[in-house]
Amino acid sequence: MPLTFYPHSDDAQKGTLLERVEILMEAAERYKAIVLEVNPGSETTEKKRSVPRDQAAAYNWEEIARLLREVREMSEITREDKTKKADILTKLAEVYEVLRAAKMSKLEAVRLALISEATHLRGSAAQVA
Repeated sequence: MPLTFYPHSDDAQKGTLLERVEILMEAAERYKAIVLEVNPGSETTEKKRSVPRDQAAAYNWEEIARLLREVREMSEITREDKTKKADILTKLAEVYEVLRAAKMSKLEAVRLALISEATHLRGSAAQVA
């Protein structure tokens, strides 16, 4: 069974940062749907262990890491820069929330860190004004 990666590398590198975050979100939702469909009986008494060879899809972590690196390298000189960066980090945290719901509970710490960083940026942007 071939392994499908979400998002496709070519798709995830096109557009502005916000457009790329939207592509990552769509891919995360598709990935979540596939993961939850494969294991629909999570509430049944008989639990089937998932092994890598049974996996039909994988999330392309290289793309989300590349985008996060670009966001972290963004300028924070003006209030607008900080607000834009905070908005992108918040949207990226939403991507992590969708992936966390796809049976990746350990991503909660990353999501909270992104939200904390966005909140800090918004707070420091307000102080600059």
